[in-house]
Amino acid sequence: MTKTFTNIVCETSFLSFTKEEWNRLVPEDSMFQEWEFLSTLESSGCIGRSGDWDIRILSYREAGVLRGVLPFYKRKDSYGEYIFDFQWADAFHRAGIPYYPKYSSAVPFTPVTGSRILISPDISEEGKVTEIQKSLLDALVSKGEEECVSSVHVLFCKEEELKSGKLSGFVPRVTHQYHWFNKDFQSFEDYLGTLVKDRRKTIKQERKKIAALPIRIETLVGDAIGKEHADIFYSFYQDTHSRKWGQAYLNHQFFRTIFDVMKHRIHLVLASDESGKPIGGSFNFYRGDYLFGRYWGATSHVPNLHFECCYYQLIEFAIRNKMKRVEAGAQGEHKFLRGYEAVPMYSMHYIYNESGRQAIYHYLEKEILMEEANIKEYNHHSPIKSLRNGDGNDN
Repeated sequence: MTKTFTNIVCETSFLSFTKEEWNRLVPEDSMFQEWEFLSTLESSGCIGRSGDWDIRILSYREAGVLRGVLPFYKRKDSYGEYIFDFQWADAFHRAGIPYYPKYSSAVPFTPVTGSRILISPDISEEGKVTEIQKSLLDALVSKGEEECVSSVHVLFCKEEELKSGKLSGFVPRVTHQYHWFNKDFQSFEDYLGTLVKDRRKTIKQERKKIAALPIRIETLVGDAIGKEHADIFYSFYQDTHSRKWGQAYLNHQFFRTIFDVMKHRIHLVLASDESGKPIGGSFNFYRGDYLFGRYWGATSHVPNLHFECCYYQLIEFAIRNKMKRVEAGAQGEHKFLRGYEAVPMYSMHYIYNESGRQAIYHYLEKEILMEEANIKEYNHHSPIKSLRNGDGNDN
């Protein structure tokens, strides 16, 4: 039986909201939930009813004022999510139970932690925040039951959102990524000083080799970014996806629009050869204390260029601008070896089928313990001396 939730409405477009009312709810560390980013994904056709990210948005209003939103998507597969449930889908299908469609609350194609339930900053009382979050999650579960989806997944959410999820019947999942943290560094040399000797030596050698090449590397933000850069970085993005993953998630129109409406959030590292021709670079976003590495590409293979454009230039920018953290997305060996710390990533899941629910929830209980142990073990072997629990005495 479908429940009725007072003050909660389900919309199907980000264009149903104004930029001002939506962005007022977005905290500093959740910039990929900003209206410009999500509406550009929609207007460019990267998400929406014509594709596999069918937009749904639960909105909570009081006296006509937007106080909370929970965007989510009806999915026909799991690509572009980065919290992997393909084994779950296979198990469902082997049992003759359809796994798709499902619901996913996530930022499409963007494995970055952030608030998945956006609440007005005017609401500071913890009990009220939890109440609104639970109401939206309850409405999400009810909507899923109405539309006969197999499950609901809230991906890369904040740890504090797990509390409300538990109240609504969700169970947590823990995975991990590698993030770089600014320990009040005043220079790149300060950062290097926190690493063991062999890693310091390797990084210095990598940067020295790049500096010796006839290559110009520049950082571009704000008005230094022009329309031509949208085309340049789209060509890098296309090249990377054609070589590694096949069909790209984002199209040319997305790049051209996002470089226009979110120029104030974009950070580019662009490498050019001696003739001035662009040969590679990284496309990143930033807001306040947070820098997010997103897309890398290159038209020529240059050893160590990836490390320079995706790690070292971002770390230098963060230090120079006194940012707290650099997040460089999924995967991690190269990040880990360059002083990025293993940190937990949280998601929460609701499975409707009883037998499937029992099996997956039991699996998640064991997986959480394994992941927590893995994170501790990774950091115990980190090149960051302070994380080695006394083992990092190599100066």
